[in-house]
Amino acid sequence: IFTMFSNSVTNGGKTTLAEKLKKMLPNCAIISQDDFFKPESEVETDEHGFKLYDVLDAIYMDEMVTKIHNWIKNPVSSGVMTKQPQNTCDKPENVYILIVEGFLLYNYEPLKELWNKRYFLTLPYEECKRRR
Repeated sequence: IFTMFSNSVTNGGKTTLAEKLKKMLPNCAIISQDDFFKPESEVETDEHGFKLYDVLDAIYMDEMVTKIHNWIKNPVSSGVMTKQPQNTCDKPENVYILIVEGFLLYNYEPLKELWNKRYFLTLPYEECKRRR
């Protein structure tokens, strides 16, 4: 079992990269932080009336960690794998890969013990501004 964490600014290409890797890697699954946003009614508003989505309190992080733990315990029955794993080599055991992607992953302490590899994606300010 191998877990990779990808972190970057919003619109930084994390989901696109994760989806491309999933297509290339057998037995690969993705857990995206975007799937754990709280409903708009539960997200706080700043003094200017803007919803504060870029903070940990806007995300059900405990649920995300639980889903990751469930995958680590049993990748096949975790509800994350979209198809039955394939044998990845001549050996009888399978290799399972979980990609966890999001923009605040490294700010949440309980996640720090779960990854084997972590990556931080950067892009130029002007490109980030254009995408947003």
